Amino acid sequence: MHEHLIYTTPILYRMDNATTYEQYFNSLQALKSAYQGASKGKRYRRYAVVFHYSLLENLLELQQELNGLSYRPRPHRRFIVQDPKKRLIDAPHFRDRIVHHAVSRVLQAKYEPIFIHDSYACRKFKGTHRALRRMQHFLRWKTDQPLYVLKIDVSKYYASVNHVVLKQLLRRKLTDRLLLCTLDTIIDSYQSGTDHDHLFTPDSPYHTQGPRGIPIGNLTSQVFANVYLHEVDVYAKRTLKIRRYVRYMDDIVIVSDDKRQLQEWQKDIVTFLHDKLLLTVHPKKTRLFPARLGVDFVGYVIWPYKIRIRSSTFKNFKKRWRTMLKQYCNGDIEKEDLRATFYSWVAHVNHASPRQARALVLSLYSHYLAVRKPTDV
Repeated sequence: MHEHLIYTTPILYRMDNATTYEQYFNSLQALKSAYQGASKGKRYRRYAVVFHYSLLENLLELQQELNGLSYRPRPHRRFIVQDPKKRLIDAPHFRDRIVHHAVSRVLQAKYEPIFIHDSYACRKFKGTHRALRRMQHFLRWKTDQPLYVLKIDVSKYYASVNHVVLKQLLRRKLTDRLLLCTLDTIIDSYQSGTDHDHLFTPDSPYHTQGPRGIPIGNLTSQVFANVYLHEVDVYAKRTLKIRRYVRYMDDIVIVSDDKRQLQEWQKDIVTFLHDKLLLTVHPKKTRLFPARLGVDFVGYVIWPYKIRIRSSTFKNFKKRWRTMLKQYCNGDIEKEDLRATFYSWVAHVNHASPRQARALVLSLYSHYLAVRKPTDV
């Protein structure tokens, strides 16, 4: 029904004062609101308590730094998570989280009205479950003839975002000098180095074209990532006129009944990513295949009238649950943390298969019974 809609404007982001909001992102009121957002779920952490103890003084100091262009992010706290593959996370300092929340609200107000309908990552009223249903809707388009699917995966996306290109894209939409300087400072505070130069030949113009990389774990990185790949969204929808197109962060999926057309679109999009955004695609994860094999997307395997959770996702749930139970026994997390995770995972699986959800409930609960504390009811 919505296949012909390219752009959508959620009511939440219709802001008549978007320009004013851009200019006053560093006001005390905006920073206080950003502090509340940054504190969510972390209010009793030591660093949050320390910041709150002198809240007004700390916010005024942050405001003065932003106004005087002397703001500099503190070093990130780096650690590795297994989710399900190993990811290097760079968690920002708490005061930097406040700045990230403040500027991200401006970016969301500016960009949400122009983002395409079928971009689903890190956006209000979107997410994995809506991406899942949209993909299944496209797979039901024609049931009387074979459909084909093109999957395009950007290789090392966060680590490959070019700083110069990102800054140019932001300047197309934003005009406030203080805001742009703050965004430049955030972008320049992190670099992924030359780890991915092997993707290009030494004489290639794409071989380390200046600094690149945005850190996984920053709120601003999520918005930057969507702004960056919005360019390929517009190219696919406006120039190539692709109707059945879905993107979740760096995963692009296109459905068509014309295999040859998909091959042409693949060449066009890969070239656009390479030439305009200085990105490369993952050679093994980028492929064209019949839809009848099922589409592996956002953690599910999707068919027109059937959805299943990936077996690797199921195994990862159980592994992470055992780790959380150890943390619970050691007193590192509370029972409410276990409860929230339990219901979140079960709901996630239930979107695909009630049978798999029941199996997950039995498995997770049996592990819990084996280690629960005497005080647990």
